[in-house]
Amino acid sequence: MQPFTPASRRIDALDAIRGVALAGILLVNMGLFAFPALYMKPSAYWPGASGKLAEQLISFFAEGKFVSMFSFLFGLGFILFLQSAERKGLPPVRLFLRRLLVLLGIGWIHAHFIWFGDVLCCYSLLGILLLFFRKMSPPALLKWAIGLLVVPVLLYVAAGTLIGPGFYKDSFSYTDAGYQAIEVYRTGTLHQLWQQNASDLVIARAGYLMETPMMLAMFLLGACAGKKGIFRQPDAHAALVRQVQTRSALIGWPLVIAVALIGGDGPTTPAGGNMMMLDTCIASPLIGLFYIATLARLLQHARWQRWLRPFQAAGRMAATNYLLQSVICVCIFYSFGGGLYAYAHPPMYLLIWVLVLGLQLAVSSWWMDHFRFGPVEWIWRKLTYGKAYAVKAE
Repeated sequence: MQPFTPASRRIDALDAIRGVALAGILLVNMGLFAFPALYMKPSAYWPGASGKLAEQLISFFAEGKFVSMFSFLFGLGFILFLQSAERKGLPPVRLFLRRLLVLLGIGWIHAHFIWFGDVLCCYSLLGILLLFFRKMSPPALLKWAIGLLVVPVLLYVAAGTLIGPGFYKDSFSYTDAGYQAIEVYRTGTLHQLWQQNASDLVIARAGYLMETPMMLAMFLLGACAGKKGIFRQPDAHAALVRQVQTRSALIGWPLVIAVALIGGDGPTTPAGGNMMMLDTCIASPLIGLFYIATLARLLQHARWQRWLRPFQAAGRMAATNYLLQSVICVCIFYSFGGGLYAYAHPPMYLLIWVLVLGLQLAVSSWWMDHFRFGPVEWIWRKLTYGKAYAVKAE
């Protein structure tokens, strides 16, 4: 793998940040791979102190934060893609739409035939909206992003206040659905697994629908960073990155602490529902920005570049690794593989996360030493541009 250089530092830094975000997404998704967290909390199933502590740590440091990072990077990648196409004299809008169509196809296969928690379909459809913002100035993008983060919280609180406690009630028996999922994923046939995946996909997409304003807002913040050239010229924007790091920490961490202390009842009570919305739209995105700014600053130093190099390799083939995470984990937890679904409690699937992540980092480092693209990235690029690219690294 080539060393970080001033000319390549922007791309290398983004790849490293993407790799870290990918690791965090695997950590959060591990609870969904291993347990019906769509329907019930692991602490309700495993009342032990160690399981509850692991669940709380994941929620505090990871849940919502890394998908915010990934959404930011998607919006940033959108601007870099358009700029690259324009420099090459190619039609940027048409190519971007084709890129999204390919991503939608990949996500559809992933969601329906591998794992219900797919986010690629959501990204591909939301990505279309980015085209309406492509000519906006950075200040305008920032204003839109802030509005998309703040307004949904205000509307949610107002709706709960006007409608009353009934706004937070749900007649759906989530506990019964959770036990049914445990039975199917532990012992079910492939047909039963497919049917359960289809049911879970509906619930997962409803959850993503609630996160749509946050995702689009982070897209726009990433696009804003791309237009300002923050990662292209990091030294020139060092002061801005420090400000983002400081302000996001000063606002974000107190909000995350408040959510942890007040929002424990989940969305079925007024306090829990309001805090959940605050976390989704404001607290977690702020911590996502804090993580990005912190990593951007650390990656200015050679020592951190060396330590994060495996994450850089993983980030260069992020789509491949994202899909492989699902393949590996369903093989570990579902009935046709290890059958550990709901047997592995949170501390155990933390250990599995470390093992899967370590495997991905090692394989990614080896792969990127020998090849220019990950397998999925090569297919994605070929279908986007309509021509094959050399795979072997020179």
